[in-house]
Amino acid sequence: MRSSPNRRHFIQSSLAIAAGMGRSVFGQAAGGPRAPKAGEKKGYAIGPGFPDWTRMVTDLNAKWIYSWGPKRPAGVPAGVDWVPMIHNDKPTSPALQALDLVKAEQTYRPTALLGFNEPDLEKQGNMSVEQALALWPKLQELNVPLGSPSGSHADGEWMQSFMKQAKKLKYRIDFVTIHWYGDPNSSHFLSYLDRIAKLYKLPVWITEFCPGDWGAAKTGKNKHSEKDVMRFIKDTLPQLERASHVHRYAWFCATPKNAALGCSALFDDAGKLTPLGEAYAKEG
Repeated sequence: MRSSPNRRHFIQSSLAIAAGMGRSVFGQAAGGPRAPKAGEKKGYAIGPGFPDWTRMVTDLNAKWIYSWGPKRPAGVPAGVDWVPMIHNDKPTSPALQALDLVKAEQTYRPTALLGFNEPDLEKQGNMSVEQALALWPKLQELNVPLGSPSGSHADGEWMQSFMKQAKKLKYRIDFVTIHWYGDPNSSHFLSYLDRIAKLYKLPVWITEFCPGDWGAAKTGKNKHSEKDVMRFIKDTLPQLERASHVHRYAWFCATPKNAALGCSALFDDAGKLTPLGEAYAKEG
């Protein structure tokens, strides 16, 4: 936690930089955010800890990926866009050091930057709204389309407070990022996306999603069947592709052994596509 004088000095300095650059307008990137072309939306949220992650991305016909970190991993398949993230601002992983890693990439200039990951959760980003706001002008300096922090709930108290204050400060946010792990009900999910897009008046990136059953750890059995999730994929993905306010989406890399999310695993324990994975690869 920085002292108050240092925090005030940092905010004032950052505001001066942002104002001088002339592009810190809420929801407007330099040149304007580009709408996705047909076939560019579908992605996969996966870390390089999976031994066969490169093949898995290819098997799913994913067009973009991210791994919750700032440094591009080796082995990104050709034609796949990798997007960096500034995950948090902890002593063990300072945000400005992470941003330096993004800036140091010479071969592949990022097409976008993702903000902090679930800062409203202690076991994830674990940041106050004030801490995130103080750092935001530094993220703007990369001058690429910039995504909002990914709150555990896009309409939660943390997110609404951050977005409201960022707008007052005229900070730049080009799209809002969403996490979703609800029941496999396509109409409810799509209605939620519509509501978030209207709430912030920004395009949407769904950076983590798949149906889940958070009571499964207690019951020992996931209530969602493969048939339920299959219907969700087939009903939802074509609509995400058509929705003008949805610019990108990325299924979460749950494994079959994950009690809550194993019902949505796209790969089995051997790393082969499940029927759900085959459907995800085909749709979109």
